[in-house]
Amino acid sequence: MKNYILNATLALVASTSACAQDFPVHGKPIRVIVGFAPGGPTDVQARVISKELGEILGVPVVVENKPGASSLIAAQEVARARPDGYTLLYALDAIMTQTPHIQANLPIDPFKDFTPIARTVIGGVALVANTSLPVNNAQELTKYAEQHPGELNFASFGNGTVSHIYGEVLKRNQNIDITHVPYKGSSDALKDLLSGRVQIMFDSPASALQQEKSNKLKILGTAGTKRRTLLPQVPTLLEQGLKGFELRSWNGFFGPANMSSETVRKLNAAITKAANLPEVTSALGALGFEPADETAAEFAEVVKHDYDSWGAYLKKTHITIE
Repeated sequence: MKNYILNATLALVASTSACAQDFPVHGKPIRVIVGFAPGGPTDVQARVISKELGEILGVPVVVENKPGASSLIAAQEVARARPDGYTLLYALDAIMTQTPHIQANLPIDPFKDFTPIARTVIGGVALVANTSLPVNNAQELTKYAEQHPGELNFASFGNGTVSHIYGEVLKRNQNIDITHVPYKGSSDALKDLLSGRVQIMFDSPASALQQEKSNKLKILGTAGTKRRTLLPQVPTLLEQGLKGFELRSWNGFFGPANMSSETVRKLNAAITKAANLPEVTSALGALGFEPADETAAEFAEVVKHDYDSWGAYLKKTHITIE
């Protein structure tokens, strides 16, 4: 019996190794799961990169949107998938580095349930306001909120998303009374922001710039330690005296836990090549994102670093979500 178990185990290992070497199988599609509705920044990135990824790997790469529960629905589907490289998650950093610290009974573990494959872009967020709001920068917003407690609503892409986290940071660090209104994605949130149902939101720099050029929104500041290349005229929130906006956001590909190192290596190389093609960097640069170029191991270190950094910060602010 022992020999049978040993032989079966060796056969399984050999089979797994062979599958990794054969990856990807010609004609077998790779599914890229996105936890947001179509049309938002994360969805657009996934589609632009996946198109080129399919060309590089020579197999179909299909993007599937599974919005809801702050990307948890999408993340759970990938966590339960076979670790063969054919089901991937394209995610914002928040689901791996922020949400675990603020949501009790989280059904996923960013380290036990996933394999970091490749970080694709480094981005950031901009604080925007409806044009009817009589403020022109973050300091004026803070004063207005102090004078009108409970009157302002801030939209987010969903509970636990980066737009929610930064909104809570603004609320708590500035000690202002503003109400969170979550949506299922950036597109829905933006609609209500433009209509005036909500007054402020943390959005992507590209979306913010587009709406500002159309005189539909005002940009009050950006997160990060440096001004955004796309918005050089807009001071950072740190420049304006607001604390807690040091870290920049990013997006990347993850797979289920226990993927073979060879499959991860192949995917990392192909994804990194796709994300750094001139036409891709140009398209994503217009959206306010900069390309990343790292090995899977380096990406895993980024995830751990940002997880620890956000954990230390969020512990101090006592931000929690149901």
